[in-house]
Amino acid sequence: MATVAQMLLWAGKELESTSETPMLDARVILAHVIGKDSIYVMTERDVVLPRAHEWVYREAIERRKKGTPIAYITGMKEFMGMDFRVSESVLIPRADTEVLVEKSIEILRDRKEAKVLDLCCGSGAIGLSIAKFVGGSHVVLADISQEAIGVSKENAFMLGLEGRAEFVVSDLFEGVSGSFDLIASNPPYISGEDMEKLPKDVADFEPHGALYGGEDGLDFYRKITENAISHLNRGGVLIFEIGYDQGDEVMDIMKRNGFKGIQLFRDLSGRPRVVFGELVPET
Repeated sequence: MATVAQMLLWAGKELESTSETPMLDARVILAHVIGKDSIYVMTERDVVLPRAHEWVYREAIERRKKGTPIAYITGMKEFMGMDFRVSESVLIPRADTEVLVEKSIEILRDRKEAKVLDLCCGSGAIGLSIAKFVGGSHVVLADISQEAIGVSKENAFMLGLEGRAEFVVSDLFEGVSGSFDLIASNPPYISGEDMEKLPKDVADFEPHGALYGGEDGLDFYRKITENAISHLNRGGVLIFEIGYDQGDEVMDIMKRNGFKGIQLFRDLSGRPRVVFGELVPET
């Protein structure tokens, strides 16, 4: 049997050729396997691992060597300061998407009992984060994937939000009823050209149905914007995550469909990340 230090040393060497952060990966995966935090792994280096843990760890490191994202190995990903369960049926939540959530929270701050739709919800990270930070809000989470809805339900349970969330298996608005104060969506938006340039850990492991947005990457923006009008309350807001080069096109799509006050926001890297507009009340 091996100690924590010995297994970390072995794993770090195994991952050197495939990971930019081999020792960090080794620690994160080991902490997950033994059910401890990273501090324990770094300080209790002489602890001898049970044989069962060693076997599981070796298998996990082999998966990482093949490019499997760490979030799919651990089944968890942090987002907005909370832990979300993920599986290979959903995209891994990214920190850049927090810009969309933060803007949504700001928009809904003064709205009581806001009703929100998270369309193409995946893990539910967007909608459930909004529900967590906007008191009184009620969120409907919709996705075409039954497996994704299952993951969203798990996350709602983990976060104690079951009573404030509904779940719908739906092809965009097909199975969605009612109207909303805010519709948030991080839809598939990778173009045909960019699909061929995706990093290996994305292209080989994350669900292509949640990535490909048509030849120009804008198919879902068109469909959602055209249909959102009949599902928004007057004064309601449609908010999107966008690709780094799609800002002008998405803003134009929203303008042509009657949205007003359209704005673009950038992520922490300075790249265009979020576009939103309001369905202005008729006068």
